[in-house]
Amino acid sequence: MTRIKHGFHGERLIVLPFNIIEKALQNQLTADLAIHSMGFFPKAENHYIDRETGCGEYLLIYCTKGEGWYRLNGEYHVVPENHFFILPAEQAHQYGSGPENPWYIYWIHFKGAKARYIYEKLQGLQKIEVGDSSRINDRISFFEELITALEIGHDEEIITYANLSLNHLLSTFLYVDSYRSVKIRKKGIPNTFFISLATHYMNENIERKLKLKDIASHFGYSESHFYRLFMKEVHYAPMNYFLHLKIERACQLLKHTNMKINQITYKLGFEDQYYFSRIFNKITGMSPRKFREEHKENE
Repeated sequence: MTRIKHGFHGERLIVLPFNIIEKALQNQLTADLAIHSMGFFPKAENHYIDRETGCGEYLLIYCTKGEGWYRLNGEYHVVPENHFFILPAEQAHQYGSGPENPWYIYWIHFKGAKARYIYEKLQGLQKIEVGDSSRINDRISFFEELITALEIGHDEEIITYANLSLNHLLSTFLYVDSYRSVKIRKKGIPNTFFISLATHYMNENIERKLKLKDIASHFGYSESHFYRLFMKEVHYAPMNYFLHLKIERACQLLKHTNMKINQITYKLGFEDQYYFSRIFNKITGMSPRKFREEHKENE
């Protein structure tokens, strides 16, 4: 079996130069916590890393889809979807993607005076429960924002912004309940609240290829009953609405990131770029490329 460290279709990868990292660790604003490298690996088939002496940074790996594994201190752990773990610095470890269902991971190498304390609070495999206010998509969006920031450039202002923002990102893993509770949700009449939950679930799973039965069963309804409830309140078929959410998310990525169109295609669960472009054109009236060009012209 071929083992791969990186180079996956649609991946995003940032490795900061040594002098940039050292400068950040000497900056009083960021000396306690600094980014070494970070990225996103989608469908990382045959992903495998074996570090006999570890590495010089702490490493957080967040599995958002699929399955993987890691080995630390002789103990083997399976890493399912919506789980994360941190590996300590300077300690032997191995990790990789599951053979049957390759993982999708966001990851970040970090160091600084606070890194060890963060690791001590988050030792072992950690699960992020999926619920009505889990904010999974918010966390993923912030991951992408930091990657985009570091893709823009390595000037001091950008690096300082990214490193200070790392505190917030890690706090969403440290204090999951607080992270969820600070986002106010409006509750209305029962049907309105149900639709709020349904659309929230769609947004939380916007990168997956959900079917109507998946969404309906999540709420304990038959497909026909869920369809009727959704149509009555929203006047859109559920899967048509879900498709519109995906295209809306694609528009945000085209506007605010440097991700390539094929990366956005893969990220949002479209395995065929031609199909993605056709749906995008049908909903927005233009191709993804034209949409990005017009946005840049307007800016």
